[in-house]
Amino acid sequence: MDNLPLTNTMLLLEALLFAASEPLSLNKIAQITGEKKAIINDSLMALAKLLEEQKHGLRLINKGEDWFMVTAPEASAVVQKLRAENLEGNLSPASQEVLAIIAYKGPIPRSEINFIRGVDSTYTLHQLLSRGLIERQPDEKRANVFLYSISFKTLQYLGLTDIKQLPHYDEAQSNNSKIRNK
Repeated sequence: MDNLPLTNTMLLLEALLFAASEPLSLNKIAQITGEKKAIINDSLMALAKLLEEQKHGLRLINKGEDWFMVTAPEASAVVQKLRAENLEGNLSPASQEVLAIIAYKGPIPRSEINFIRGVDSTYTLHQLLSRGLIERQPDEKRANVFLYSISFKTLQYLGLTDIKQLPHYDEAQSNNSKIRNK
């Protein structure tokens, strides 16, 4: 088959899905790009076909109107080695910072974590999720938003039976409430 051309829309969608740490809906992609959903859907279908047929290391998967970028099955052995290395060793300062924010302010959306830190936390959240140190659940009040909280594994590692046993936890919660009520 002839090589499919990579259109500008496909290029932008590929970059967007690569940067996202979670599936993106057609509505969200349309909101971000300003493009019509039909054009986005057609471009995503073409991009998925291109990635598979040209044997790229990435693939697009979809479930309904949600799209996500994943690694190609052919690369799974190498990717698993990298993931195993990432799960070993100490947490980076960025991971420690994000974990502390989640512990004291969670459940918390990624956008608020990014705001507090002043940088994008997508990669760090992915690493913490991979290690099982945090959990993610859908926000019931907002579509396509996830809330992050620390996991039982983190509590166990810290030797705590309850999040409230963290140093100065009650004080932090009181300050969080004051800020939210302003």
